[in-house]
Amino acid sequence: MRATTTPALSTRLRGAAAGAAAATLALTLVPSSAVAQETSRDAVAVRLKVADQPPVDVATVPRAWPGELLETQGVPVDGNDLVDVVRDGREVSGPRKRLRQGDVVRLTDVVKERKSKRERVRAGTVEVPTTKLKPGRRKVVREGRPGVRKVVAVKTFHNGEPVKYRVVKRKVVKDPRPRRVLVGRQAYAVTGADGLNWGALANCESGGNPRAVNPAGYYGLYQFDLGTWRSVGGSGIPTNASAGEQTYRAKLLYKQRGRSPWPNCGRLL
Repeated sequence: MRATTTPALSTRLRGAAAGAAAATLALTLVPSSAVAQETSRDAVAVRLKVADQPPVDVATVPRAWPGELLETQGVPVDGNDLVDVVRDGREVSGPRKRLRQGDVVRLTDVVKERKSKRERVRAGTVEVPTTKLKPGRRKVVREGRPGVRKVVAVKTFHNGEPVKYRVVKRKVVKDPRPRRVLVGRQAYAVTGADGLNWGALANCESGGNPRAVNPAGYYGLYQFDLGTWRSVGGSGIPTNASAGEQTYRAKLLYKQRGRSPWPNCGRLL
């Protein structure tokens, strides 16, 4: 029952009273002070409050259900509407909702509107530490892009006033792409290997060139082969890593095997 489309209650009640004149259970619309005089001994007086309309006093048979009263009065009710019975200032429920003298039947017009909207999803930023940049230097390697999320919500109105907003569904329809930033850092320290002469070793192995490549399959400052490079956590090809990264991996290798990976130049460490 929508309050905005329902005719005035007084009009509905006059029509209902005219059609029920011959019925023994007819309901009578009367002033509050005259209910007891106009109703039979078998009837009880109740107050009917429909949505935002003024309350009226009506008569009905004892122990009638509130829905029966509303139907007799020609008041439409749908599955969303709320029908409450108030007795002595308190709402009653269950079998106690059968009407008694002095009860208040209160109909709340409930309308539920389902709406959908689209929201931006924040792209965010991903920071990637790297030794390819000087410590503290930052480099954006990919710009971010926000995503899109569809939100479905139900808004509930009581007698035309909003009382509740409930989100029933959220779905990302376009994934966000985070901004990717490289952040320079120092190569990690390796206990027991930091005080050695890595510059001398690099000059001996590669002439100090981090991009040096030996046709036999050795790369970078310390002439790693790919298997050895990966065994100490390196990825890709050593010559693509910074000099600091290559030195860090060489220190890890030294911790594992000492000078043996560099049989000719290892004596310079």
